[in-house]
Amino acid sequence: MPPLWVRTVTVVGDSAYCSKENIETVKEKHTSDNRCNWFYVFAIARTWKTEENKNIKNLATCTPRKLCKRTRIPSVNGQKRKVFWIFGKRICLRHAGEVTIVLTKKGRNTGPRNTKIPVTNLPGATARQVISVYQRRWSAEIIFKELKSALGLGEHQVSKDGKRVEKSLGISAAAYLFLLRVRKQDIRPGKPWSIFQLQNNFRTEVITDQIEHKTELKIKKLKKAA
Repeated sequence: MPPLWVRTVTVVGDSAYCSKENIETVKEKHTSDNRCNWFYVFAIARTWKTEENKNIKNLATCTPRKLCKRTRIPSVNGQKRKVFWIFGKRICLRHAGEVTIVLTKKGRNTGPRNTKIPVTNLPGATARQVISVYQRRWSAEIIFKELKSALGLGEHQVSKDGKRVEKSLGISAAAYLFLLRVRKQDIRPGKPWSIFQLQNNFRTEVITDQIEHKTELKIKKLKKAA
């Protein structure tokens, strides 16, 4: 459930998460939620088809390069802007209805295999706005990578039971917040950091404290024996 102050929710996901079921879920939320408007920006696979039974990959292959405009998109993390070559149009997809579809690539001469295809039901959205929203998923991608690689998300022995999956996510998230708290001195404005660095610093601190503690105990025992 979104916070009370939220009036618009935009669900963002890569092509791995774009499915008919997920799109229908967002549409149902948009219809049933009296407080928030629900929209989506999903990348789709080239196997999707239009209402006219035309394959999306044909659009990515046959669109002339001269129609793709060089566009600068502000970076999410505050760094320099990124340059994309984009082309957008309104289209009607078989499983999504009328959407804005965008072809985006990092170079004008980049082939269709390296072209991303985000779609959205945001009303009146321009191609540049769609790419700006789509980029915001990257922060979540980084967090999931850190949770999986550093904090064991996905390694817990759980079944498909929803409560067990929820607890598994909760354990990893709690460990993430714990590291942020105990190693907050490593997070400095304007300087890069990662959860891997915080984890390594915390591990080093614990090992060092343990060695110093054992050393102190041995010294005390030697003093008593003497």
